[in-house]
Amino acid sequence: MTLYTIVPEEYIFPGHSEAHENIHFLNYGGIPVICEQSDHYSFRVERIVSTDPAHFLVKGIEPGSILSVKQSFLN
Repeated sequence: MTLYTIVPEEYIFPGHSEAHENIHFLNYGGIPVICEQSDHYSFRVERIVSTDPAHFLVKGIEPGSILSVKQSFLN
């Protein structure tokens, strides 16, 4: 089976590892991102999952930055 996607393999086929329990897929301001949860409502951006080049130029949503979200944004 071949998948043509920009989503990482670890997210599509999650293992039974505890390392991936804190990984979340969020839609932050219309930009899909994969984040690692650091606190209850703060997340560190791991990857931007978008095909729109303008999403990669948005200040504050680059990989490594910390996002603060409300409970309603969590999947």
